[in-house]
Formats: sequence, structure tokens, C-alpha cells
Amino acid sequence: MITKENFYYSPINNLSFIDNLIFYSKLILFTVAFALLITLSVLLGKIIPSIEKWLPVLFHKMLLWLLSVEVEIVGETDQSKKSNLFISNHLSYLDIPILGSKFPMRFVAKSEVEIWPFFGFLAKNGRSIFIRRNKTDSFNQKNKILDVLSSGEKVFIFPEGTTSDGNRVLEFKSSSFSSVEKQNFKIQPIVILYSDLNGIPINRWLRPLIAWYGDMDLKPHLSKLVGLTSIKAKLIFLEPVNTENFENRKDLSNYLEGRIRKVYSSTLSKKLAFTVVRAWFPPSDVKQDRQVVRPEPCAISTRASPNHSSDTERSRCFLTYSGTPLSEART
Repeated sequence: MITKENFYYSPINNLSFIDNLIFYSKLILFTVAFALLITLSVLLGKIIPSIEKWLPVLFHKMLLWLLSVEVEIVGETDQSKKSNLFISNHLSYLDIPILGSKFPMRFVAKSEVEIWPFFGFLAKNGRSIFIRRNKTDSFNQKNKILDVLSSGEKVFIFPEGTTSDGNRVLEFKSSSFSSVEKQNFKIQPIVILYSDLNGIPINRWLRPLIAWYGDMDLKPHLSKLVGLTSIKAKLIFLEPVNTENFENRKDLSNYLEGRIRKVYSSTLSKKLAFTVVRAWFPPSDVKQDRQVVRPEPCAISTRASPNHSSDTERSRCFLTYSGTPLSEART
């Protein structure tokens, strides 16, 4: 299990004075703006419904600005405006502000999220649709999503049902599409991936700094993510799909899963190779200069699954790019 003690080195500890000053200045501005948004939502949300829809979009944009997240859009987005249901693969809690910054939409979340500290508050103010995952109440839950879609609002679902380690797309749950089975709706499939951290191309050893999965603790993971000075993400919009073209939700789910997995896998494989050195952390004997350092390599199998015991070893490793630690690679 990846825990607070054996997780990746926290880059926030080595941020320069200027980086810290910029971040905390942005945090103060973000806090003030967030308070204003909540006030506007309470005072004007019921009077002007359009404000209630667009405030979450503005909040997500502000959050991306605070975390220095840059989003690249690939593909045709005009058709998305006509789509009802949006879906994508799921890697991290960061997926939500990235996707939610593009359109007013309502995310589907498990009912437990509603009572989570802070995140539950954000989810409720973001007008999330909370679903109970039990078969006895599946009909009512399906109708809850269908009613929102029928009203003309856009709904977002993560069909994997959980987050992955970012190295592959998990199997889609066909129940995610029960609300649109034998209906006439348009689905917009999206591929989300993260390409760079602090100017360094991401590979499987760096993805746990973004991907949040398995038994990872939220607090230490979030502190490390906040410590990054830049994050680049990519949204790939695929061709929309009409639900009426599929006989059942199983066929629809398999088709969409195959398309997203194919594009995600091919995009990862096309990423430019770069020189990395795997090293034990903390490498006290490694010189922090611009020369390539060759300390003792990590004894890790790159084929290990997210739940494999060797993940404990993998999580103690970090990458060096031309001899420069991730935390210092901004320059």
C-alpha cells in the first residue's frame, strides 16, 4: 500500500522563495474569489438560474489557475455543444476541474461524496448528481440521471467507476449507461491524460504524482500535487456517438471503452522519449548539477500492477532528468 511514509518525494519542500510567494499570493486571491462565488451562488442562484450553472465553470477555471494547470484541447469541440452525456477515463480528482472548466455540466458522483468534508461541499455547490450504488434502488437512480438529461442539461460520467493508475484504461461498467439505454441521446467521449510535470514529460514512474488510486491517502497526495510548479493536461475529443445506434447498454459500453482505450494507449506510446535516471530516494550522495547522474537503480518491475507489493518499492523512486530532480526542473 502506498502510504504517507513511502510515497513520492514532495516537491513542495524544495520550492524556491519566489515560487512559494507566487503560490501563496495566488492562494489568497483564490480564497477571496471563492468566497465571492459562494456568496453570489447563495444570493443570486435561485433568481438567475444561468448563474448557478456557470459559477462551477468559473470556479474550476480559477482552481486550474491556482494549481498552474495548462489544458490542451485536441479534436473537434463544436459537436460537443450538441451532446447530452459526456464520458472519459478517470485518473485523478484533478480530472473534475479540468473537465468542468469547459462546459456547464453536472457530474455524477457516488452518494458517499456528499458527506465528505470540503469535497462534499464543493460537489453539492457544483450541482453534482449523487447516486446510491445498490441494485434495489437502481431504477430510481437511473431515472434521476434521465430526468436531468431530458431537461437539456449536460451530464458527465466516469464509466470506470473509480480512478486508475494512469497506465491503462479500466473496464467500463455498463450500468453507467443504463439511463440512456434505448434512448436518443448523443454521447461525447473524451480522453484525458497528463503530459508534463514541471516541464518534464510524464511516464509511469511520475504518474502517481497525478493519479490518485487504490489506497493512496488524499492529504499527502494533494500536498505533493500542490507543490508542482506546472502541470500540462490534454483533452482529446472523439467523435460523438448516438445511443440509438446500439441495441443495449453493454454494446454501447464496450464500444466506447474500446475507443477511449485505443486512443489513450496510442497517445501514451507516441510520447517523445527522454533521458531519465532511476534513483533511490533520498539519494544523499547524488550531485545536483546538470550532468547525468547514475546512482543505484531501482529494482522494480515495470509490469507491476497498481496493487502489486512492488509498488511500495516503486513509490520510493523518483526520476532525474539530466541530473536535475523533478522539483528543480522548472528552469
